[in-house]
Amino acid sequence: MKKSIGIIALATMATTGAVAADLTPYVGLGVVIDSANTSAKRMGINPNPTGMADIFVQDAGGDMNFDTAISGEFTAGIKYGHLRGEFEFALRSASEDDYNLFHGDASHLIPALREGMATLNANTSVSVKHNSYMFNAYYDFDIAGSKWQPYIGAGIGVGTYKQKAKVDINLDINPALAGLVGPMLSQLPTEPIRVTHDKTEFEWQVALGTAYHFTPNWAADVAYRFNSSTVGGEFVYAHELKLGARYSF
Repeated sequence: MKKSIGIIALATMATTGAVAADLTPYVGLGVVIDSANTSAKRMGINPNPTGMADIFVQDAGGDMNFDTAISGEFTAGIKYGHLRGEFEFALRSASEDDYNLFHGDASHLIPALREGMATLNANTSVSVKHNSYMFNAYYDFDIAGSKWQPYIGAGIGVGTYKQKAKVDINLDINPALAGLVGPMLSQLPTEPIRVTHDKTEFEWQVALGTAYHFTPNWAADVAYRFNSSTVGGEFVYAHELKLGARYSF
């Protein structure tokens, strides 16, 4: 009986040791080329305003076009066989260069004026800082005799979004008409309009990539990812190309 118990104990210890040996922790750093987009619209011009205060209308213009941005990320995870689970912290950003909202004769926006009596120049710009806190799961595929290891994966988490929007307004009007339209002009901001929004939202992503193992410890990583969330009722998404490196302990 004692001999049987000893054999079972040794087998249990051997199995536990094998599992522990197969658990490989790793850390990684990455650079992400990020092309973001959204279903939100630009600010627009109200064709029939009742005064200066409602000339500009939110989400009334064309599609917003964000510039391509370069972001960074840190990952830490554990690999077991073909499976990997990791935590990812990513710093993302997106911005839209100055967009000419309106330039030209604005007399039709002020009912008291006739054509050619006022010129309006308005520009907008938007920037978004986006931090992601994700848990990702991956499946690695082995290729016999190759140092390449393709993988697929998906992740869920939360994203924090800080959006800054600015509107610069320059209205030139005949000074002789100041008294006529004074009440309307008094509603026009004298400084650029700045609006900041902070949001924390659920976020998800899918990935398709491959790693190249230079050594048993070091690997280069390249991947395509689709990252998405819903922020303020708008669908926000990004196509991303990740270039990174992993170190396994």
